[in-house]
Amino acid sequence: MRVAIKASPVIRPRLPRPARQLLEHAGLRSSLPRLNILDALVACRKATAVELHAYLEEPGLPISLSCVSQTLRRLHLSGLLERDENKRYSLAAGAVAAMGKSSELH
Repeated sequence: MRVAIKASPVIRPRLPRPARQLLEHAGLRSSLPRLNILDALVACRKATAVELHAYLEEPGLPISLSCVSQTLRRLHLSGLLERDENKRYSLAAGAVAAMGKSSELH
């Protein structure tokens, strides 16, 4: 008689993540799209929605262009992002300063 053993899910500790800390500081919920988009903006520094979408899809992260666009718009309205005349987004100066302070603490 064979007994099937179910593997328990691996529980990983939540590591400090600058994107998560930025969202918490702004009073926003941490969602996977928001975290991934903020991480991508840290890596790219400045990008359009289309550029970020391509960057995120490269490693196989399933995210739609409309999700990227809506998330960028909401993060911009919250003050975490700046947008230039060419619709390129970057972290707002205040967000960059907050990231620097949070990385000094950890």
